[in-house]
Amino acid sequence: MDISLRQLEAFIKVAEHRSFSKAGDELFLSQSTISSHVAQLEQSLQVTLIKRREKKNIELTEEGQRAYRAAQIIINQAEMLQNMFRKEEADQPLISIAASTVPSSYILPGIMTGFSDIRPECRFSVLDGDSSFALERLQNGEAVFAFVGTSSRKTIFSYHTVCRDRMVLITPNNKEFAEKKEMGVLGKELLEWPMIMRESGSGTRRETDNYLKSIGMSSADLNVAGYMNNIEGIKSMVAAGKGTTILSERAAADAIRDGRVLCFDLEEDGPYRDIYIAYLKNRSFTQTEQAFLNYVRNRSGEKPKQNKNNKKPLKEE
Repeated sequence: MDISLRQLEAFIKVAEHRSFSKAGDELFLSQSTISSHVAQLEQSLQVTLIKRREKKNIELTEEGQRAYRAAQIIINQAEMLQNMFRKEEADQPLISIAASTVPSSYILPGIMTGFSDIRPECRFSVLDGDSSFALERLQNGEAVFAFVGTSSRKTIFSYHTVCRDRMVLITPNNKEFAEKKEMGVLGKELLEWPMIMRESGSGTRRETDNYLKSIGMSSADLNVAGYMNNIEGIKSMVAAGKGTTILSERAAADAIRDGRVLCFDLEEDGPYRDIYIAYLKNRSFTQTEQAFLNYVRNRSGEKPKQNKNNKKPLKEE
């Protein structure tokens, strides 16, 4: 028998709300995820817990009512067990973060270092991936905060702008591109050259696609030499003369500074994208988590905002 607390929590909320969608709203999970948790619980117990009637009305079976009472006891016992060790956690508070590539490598280290200077007892746990990965970990509760380079249309998230990031085109540092650099050529005039693209799911790729759309193009119009997710690998490929790429200026800064690649502005000004800290709307934070969020807000000097598809320099599709 393989039963998880997540399955029990999902079942309890469905039983209380008589609705899969309302249970999902309370737990910040999709309706399909709630349905999957309940189905897995039924499979483990080998009983039917919920009757599904017409007009999407549901009710508990006799077995479901018994399981509901037992599940409540188990969840309460789990919370009691967790409370036993809260003092130990308070002595060494942990902030769990999910972050996409650019924020994780080039922005988050400075933020964590600065916060640790004023809260040296705090520890961090960071999960790395692309923006989709980070927001998924935020939604399923594996992380309290996510640092991402693009926003989602899901209304369960709140976003706060941490900083702005400029997108640029980088090329091999050779005679041909050096001459174009001296002539003041813009990056958008070099898009016919072979290009190395980030994989889909990354904020950089999404903002690249959005920029191309803004100038009447798409990735299908490019001469794509290959796809890679590793930014350091992409910079090495460009430096080796294998193609160009559109990248965050922050991510490309070391290669530009070292002369391994050349940097071209795509436009005379911009394009820009926002780097966000995201969190679940209406979530309750521990004192340390709230202090961290306040620190990030004060560091950027901007007020938090809800996800209402606010206009950004690069619009999300």
